Amino acid sequence: MSAEPPSSYPPSNQSNASTGDGDDMTLTNPTNPRASVAPSTEKFDSASSSTDTNLKPAPPPPQPPPSPPPVDPLATDITAIPITARDFDPEKQEKSFVAPSTTDGTSLEPSPGLPERKSSVLRPPLPPLPFHLREHKTAVAFVFIVMFIDHGIFPPACYFGLKYATNISLTTIFGIITGIFGVVLGLECFIRSIKLILSSPRFRPLGQTARFGMDFWQYSFCTCLIINVICVTVGTSLEPPFLNLMAMPMPTIIFNLSWQLLLFDFLHERKVRTPFRISSTEKGEIWPRFIYVIIEDVIAVDCNGKREWRQAWKDRVAASKPMRDTLKRLSLFWAVGGLIVSGLCWGLLWGFNSVSGKEAGYALGWLLPWAWIVPSSMFTTVYVKKRLKDERHFCQRHKDSFSA
Repeated sequence: MSAEPPSSYPPSNQSNASTGDGDDMTLTNPTNPRASVAPSTEKFDSASSSTDTNLKPAPPPPQPPPSPPPVDPLATDITAIPITARDFDPEKQEKSFVAPSTTDGTSLEPSPGLPERKSSVLRPPLPPLPFHLREHKTAVAFVFIVMFIDHGIFPPACYFGLKYATNISLTTIFGIITGIFGVVLGLECFIRSIKLILSSPRFRPLGQTARFGMDFWQYSFCTCLIINVICVTVGTSLEPPFLNLMAMPMPTIIFNLSWQLLLFDFLHERKVRTPFRISSTEKGEIWPRFIYVIIEDVIAVDCNGKREWRQAWKDRVAASKPMRDTLKRLSLFWAVGGLIVSGLCWGLLWGFNSVSGKEAGYALGWLLPWAWIVPSSMFTTVYVKKRLKDERHFCQRHKDSFSA
């Protein structure tokens, strides 16, 4: 028994098959799919809105989308961070930290987001010295040769040459030797004095305001000059001239410098305070080493280093422990060697009574000091160069101990 299909179907209360992603629900007509319509939600929306209004408070105003979490530049791949066109501002965009390649030779610059290093590490590790020996080789060699000839070769050569080749008296011979020897020392002392008493204080020690305020090396140098003048004057005034006294200048100078080196080192190690000014060392400071004073005064005045050198030398020694150790070792080396050489010269001068023995002592009194000075100077040059290299290596290992 067949029945005719109804001409229309009543609306269904159940949802049929869904099409799409599940959010778009439609009612499907099995006989006419084209007549499918979306379910009406007006009543439901109105009912739910009235119910929500009575039960729930008003929704808060819309909030801006949360900002993305901070990106760690060291742990995040910078290529994976999306940058939209609306967020890009060329003027406000900061540089991102990118680790440089170790093979391209570039230096690592700190990122703006990272804490800065201490300024003491970023500063130059050692105060530079405005004096380089290689720039003054000619002048230093010239002065050294003049001193070697005038204070070493000339006195014995003039004595033996004029005595055995001419009939000139010994008084005249020693007068010539004393005159030439004294002129060189006197000229050096006069030039240093003029530089120190100029109206401009550029050669004077740091903190020295007196017009006639000399450095300590000037006082020590004048003391040696006075002692030598007394020795040669007394020796020449006697008849015949006293040969032993005429060979005393070089051993006396060496002895005068040696005992000061030892005394100043002893006072420095005991932290004794100075009762008066010593060059750039103020009264009441720890007693400086004598070799430190010699280097400061000679380069500042004789080598025209001026006050710039004095300040740089003071800062360098104060900042560098290897430099202080080098000065200590060199001071001991020259002090002990000077005492031995001066004592040996005096023994040769006063240990012989014969004429030939006195003449041999006279020659050795002038030449033996230089037989020690020349190799000691060469050793000091090589040693100082090595110690400067060690100082740079020490500085690289202990940067925190070397603030400018």
